[in-house]
Amino acid sequence: MHMKRLFALTLLLVILCSMFGCVTVNIVKDTHTVPPPPQQKQTVPMYMEKEYSAPQKVDASEFEKDMKRGRDLLSRKQYGESIDCFKAIAIRHPRETKVQYYIALAYDESGDKREALRGYKSFVDIQTGNEVLVRKSRSRIRVLKDTIAEELIKAATVLVEDHEYGGSLERLEEAYDLRPSPATSKKIVELYDRYSINSIAWQMSSFGDLLSENSVSIVPFTDLAGEGTREGSAVAMELKNELVNMEELDVYVRDDASLKAILNEVEFGDSGAIDEKTRIELGKLVSTGAVITGRIGYVADTFKINGWMINVETGKIITSRSVSVLGWNIADTDKYADFNIKVWMDRKEYIIGDSVEINVQTNKDCFVTLLNVRSNGEIWELFPNSYNKNNFVRANTRHTIPSGKDNFRLAIVAPSGQDYIKAIATSVPITREQISQVLSEENSILVSPADIVRQRGESAFRSVSPSEMRGLHEILTRGVGVFPDPKGNLSYNNSDSDTRFEYAVSTWSFVTKR
Repeated sequence: MHMKRLFALTLLLVILCSMFGCVTVNIVKDTHTVPPPPQQKQTVPMYMEKEYSAPQKVDASEFEKDMKRGRDLLSRKQYGESIDCFKAIAIRHPRETKVQYYIALAYDESGDKREALRGYKSFVDIQTGNEVLVRKSRSRIRVLKDTIAEELIKAATVLVEDHEYGGSLERLEEAYDLRPSPATSKKIVELYDRYSINSIAWQMSSFGDLLSENSVSIVPFTDLAGEGTREGSAVAMELKNELVNMEELDVYVRDDASLKAILNEVEFGDSGAIDEKTRIELGKLVSTGAVITGRIGYVADTFKINGWMINVETGKIITSRSVSVLGWNIADTDKYADFNIKVWMDRKEYIIGDSVEINVQTNKDCFVTLLNVRSNGEIWELFPNSYNKNNFVRANTRHTIPSGKDNFRLAIVAPSGQDYIKAIATSVPITREQISQVLSEENSILVSPADIVRQRGESAFRSVSPSEMRGLHEILTRGVGVFPDPKGNLSYNNSDSDTRFEYAVSTWSFVTKR
C-alpha cells in the first residue's frame, strides 16, 4: 500500500517537472555560453552615430561650442581672452560672419571704442542676414562716432589752451572724418574755424618784439578778388578779439576805404616787401608798428584764409600764415565707384576770349551741376542756367554743354590763371532752398546767414557764394541732406538710414592766358 502511494507521488512529480521545465538545465547552460548577436547591441547606436558624424553637423556643433566658450569669457570680463577666442573662431569658421559682431562687441565691452567701431563697420559691410545684429551694430556705430568725436574735441581744446594749434586742428580733422551726427559735425566745424583764426593770431603776436611800436592795425580781409566780404570782416574781428586776449599787442581795427585800397594793390616781390611808395603811403595812414590783413576764398577744392603781418616801418612781411578751413572741401569721388561722373574739355590751355565746350558722362541717370572755380576765387554755376534749366542727364551717354540745341555759348574771360570745372552728379536735384535750409543751422562765422544766400540775385550764369559751397559740401560729403517729402515739405535725412541719395564729383583743371 505504501509502495503504491510512493509510486503515485513519484509519477506526479515527473509530470509536474515536465510541465514547468525542470529538465531544461542543460539548455540554460548552453544559452549562457553563446554570445549575443552583435547587431542587437549596435543597430540603433550605429544609426545615431552616422547621423551625428555628418560634416555639417560636426562643424555647426564645434562652432557653437567655440562661440559659447567665447561668450563665457566675455561674460566673465576676460576681454583679451574672449577677443583672441573669437578671432580664432573667425579663422576656423570663415563663413560664420556672426563671429565678427562678437569681436566688435568684445572690443566695445573692453572700452576700446576705435577697434569696436571698426569691428561693427566690418560686420555691417559683410553681413547679409541677421538683421537684429545689423541694427544693433548700426546703433552702436552712431553712438561710438559721437563718443570718439567728443573725446577728440576735448583733446583739441586742451591743446589750444597750450597754444598747440597744429595738434588741435589735427584732432578736429580726425573727429570730422568719423562722420559723426550733424550736430557734432557742426560743433567741430565751428571750433575749427575759431582755432584756425586763433592760430594766425598766436603766430603774429609772437613777432611783436620785432616792431618799433608794440601795436597793430587790423584791416578787414577781402576775397581773392580784393572785394570786401562779410566773412572777411568776421575774420578781422575774430583776430582782434584773440589778440586782445593774448595781451601781447595793442590792437586797433581800421576799416578806412583809402587804407583798404592801398592794401588791395599790394604785390609782394621776391624780397617779400612792398615798394617804397606804397610803404610811405601806408605809414601816413597808420601809426601802429604793423598792419595785419589778408584774403579769404575758395581755392580749387578748399576754402582758405591767408593772413600776413606787414611791418609799417620797413614795408616787409614779418610773418604770414595760410589755413584751410574744415568742411568746405568737395573732393573728387573715386572714379571706380558704383556711381561716377567724368568731365573733360578739349584741351588744358585757353586764351581769353576762346569758346569752350564741356563734356560730361555718368554711369547712372542723374542730375548734373557744373561749377567754374576761377583763379580770382569767384565761383560760377555754368549749368544749369537761365538758358537751360533742365540738368537731368542719361547714363552712359556723352553730354556736351552747350549742346547744338542750346542758344548760348561759353567763353574764357579775365582774369588769367588756374581755373577748375567741377562736375557734381546727384541722384536727386539739389536746390538753393535745400542749401539755405542746411545753412540755417550753421553757426560758423564764415557762413553767411541763410536768408542772404537765398536772396542772392540771379543771372544767366549764377554767382555762387562760398557759403553756398559750404552748404553744398554739407549735403554731399557729410552724408546728410534736405530733400522734399511726398507733400513737398523739407525733411532732414541721414545717410545711415536713407539710401536714396547718391553723389559723384569730378574736376577738370585748365590754365587761361592773355
